[in-house]
Amino acid sequence: MLLCALYAILLHSTQEPLFMYREQQQIFLWDADYLAGLLRQTGGFSTLASQFLVQFFHLPWAGAVITAVITTITGMLLWRSIYRLNDNMTWCPLTLLPAYLQGICLLDMGYHYEAIVAMLCFSVLLYVYILIRRRASIYYSLLTGIVFTLLLFVYVGSIATLFAICAFIFDMLQSPRRGWMSSAYLLACLAAAFITVSDGKIVGFDYALWTMGYYEYYVGQGLWQSLSWLFVTAVMIVAGISNRLQLKPVVQAAAVFMFLVAGGLFLYTQSEKRANKDFRTLACLMNCINREDWAGITGNRDLNYQNYLHLNCLNLALSHQGKMMTDLFRYPQKGAQSLMVGYQAYNDLNVLFSHIYYHTGVISEALCLSFGTMIATTYGNPTLLKLLVKERLIYGDYKVAEKYISRLERTYAYREWAKGMRRFLYNDKAVESDPELGQKRRSLPAPQPSFVVLDGIKADLVKVIETGTDETHALEYAMAMMMLDKNMEGIRYLADRYLPYREGQSVPPLMQQAVTVLAEHDEDYCRSHGVDDETVSRFMAFRQTVLNARRNNQNLQAALASYRGTYWYYYMFD
Repeated sequence: MLLCALYAILLHSTQEPLFMYREQQQIFLWDADYLAGLLRQTGGFSTLASQFLVQFFHLPWAGAVITAVITTITGMLLWRSIYRLNDNMTWCPLTLLPAYLQGICLLDMGYHYEAIVAMLCFSVLLYVYILIRRRASIYYSLLTGIVFTLLLFVYVGSIATLFAICAFIFDMLQSPRRGWMSSAYLLACLAAAFITVSDGKIVGFDYALWTMGYYEYYVGQGLWQSLSWLFVTAVMIVAGISNRLQLKPVVQAAAVFMFLVAGGLFLYTQSEKRANKDFRTLACLMNCINREDWAGITGNRDLNYQNYLHLNCLNLALSHQGKMMTDLFRYPQKGAQSLMVGYQAYNDLNVLFSHIYYHTGVISEALCLSFGTMIATTYGNPTLLKLLVKERLIYGDYKVAEKYISRLERTYAYREWAKGMRRFLYNDKAVESDPELGQKRRSLPAPQPSFVVLDGIKADLVKVIETGTDETHALEYAMAMMMLDKNMEGIRYLADRYLPYREGQSVPPLMQQAVTVLAEHDEDYCRSHGVDDETVSRFMAFRQTVLNARRNNQNLQAALASYRGTYWYYYMFD
C-alpha cells in the first residue's frame, strides 16, 4: 500500500496534466451499440476498459490513483506467479518494477492506456494458468494455455505474446520435458497474428505481436516501451534459476535489494528525463481552456515565452479576462504569431485554433476546424463536441446540434452540460437572448458569394468587425495583430474606421499608445481618435526620455525600463 501511494504521488507530480489530456482524446459513450463495436475490434476489451477508466481522468488525482492501483495489482499478481518458481518473499517488490515502468511509459503520449489494462489482464491469466497447471493434467493445462493465449490476442491484443513467452518459460523452469509442449502457445499466437494481419485487421506483425500494438500508428517507437515486457521475462528467469542454484535467502535478498534500488532510481530519473516540459505545460494550458480557467493560464509559472503555442494560450486567456488591450505587453511577445501561430496539420493546434476562432466570432472557421479535428481524432474530443453544439446552435442548425447533444448526454462528465443546452433547440428567441450565443449569431458576416476564402484570420476578423455588433474580441485581436506586426497601415485602417472604440466607451490603452506612434507629430489626429490627455502626456515624456538618453549616450533599454509593458517599448525593442 505504501509503494502504491508513493507511486501515485510520483505519477501525479509528473503526469497530472497528461492524464487530463488523455481524457480529451476520447468520448466514452454509455451506449450498447458503441460498446459492442469496441468489443468487436481486435483487442477490443482492453480498449473498452481503458476508455471506461480514462473518462474519469478529468477529476484531480483520478489518473494517478487509478494507474497506481492497477499497476500495483499487476505487480502483486506477477509476484504470486513467480512465487511458484521461488518462494523467497524478497522477490515481491521487484515484480512491481515492470508494472510501474508501464506507468512511466505513459509520459509518451503515443503510448495508449490500453497497455496498462493489457498488462493487468496478462498478469491475471498467467496467475490463473499457473494455478490450473499445478492441479490439472498436462493436456488440460496445454488446452488452457492455448485458450488463454487466443483470448488475450482477440480481446486484449499483442500482450498475448508476452503470456505465451512467460508460460513457456515457467513450464521450462518447472519441467523442461513438459515445457517444450508449451511452445504450442507461441505457435497459436503466431497463427492468430498471421490471420489478422492477412485479413488487414492489424497493420503489421510488429503491431500484432509486440508493444507497437499499444502505440500510435505510424509513430516511431524505441526500446523504452518494450522494457517492461522484457523485464517481466528477465525477473521470471532469474528467480527460477536462483532457486535452482539454491542460493541462500540472504544472497537473494541482497541481489533483489540492489535491483530494486537501481530500478527505483531508474524509474524516477526516466520520469524526469522523458517528461517533455513544454508539452506538459501545453497540456496543462489546454486543460485550463477546456475548464475556462483563464487565471490558471495567466498564473502558470511554467509558461515558455519562446513557445508560440504557450503564447497563443496566454493571449486567449488575456482576451477572455478583458485584459488583452491593457496587459498584452506585460508578457514577452513574438509578433502576430503570438496570437495565432502559423497553420500546421496538427490536431492539438487545430483544437486551440477552434477555440480562438470561436472566441473572436469567426464561427465558420471555428466550425470547419472543430469538425475536421473531431474526425481526425480516433475516438473524438468532448470539448470540441461541446464547441460543435454551440456553433450549430449559432447557425440555427438545430437538427445537427440535437444529434451532438444526444451524444454528449450518453457520457459521464458532460451529461448535465448537454441537458442544459437542450433549451436552445428549435428556439431562436432563447439563442438570441443568450449573452454568448446571441452575440455570436449577431456577429455572423453576411453570406459571401465566393465558395472559398483564403485571405487569413485578419480578413476574417475584419468581416466580423464590419457587422457593427459589439463583438469586441474580434476588434481586440485585430488591433493586437497590427500592433505585434508593427503594421502602421493596419493600425491606421482600424483607427480611421473603428475609433473611437464604441459610443460611450474609451479607446483601449494600448491602442491609444499605437495611435500616438502612428501620428507622433499630429496631436489633433490622436485626440480625434480617442487618445486621452494622460496618454498624450506620457508619450511626450517617453519621447523626451529617448532624446535625453541618446544625447547623453545612455543605454536606451535601461533608460526606458519604466515603460516596459507599453506598446512604445515593444515598438522600439521587440
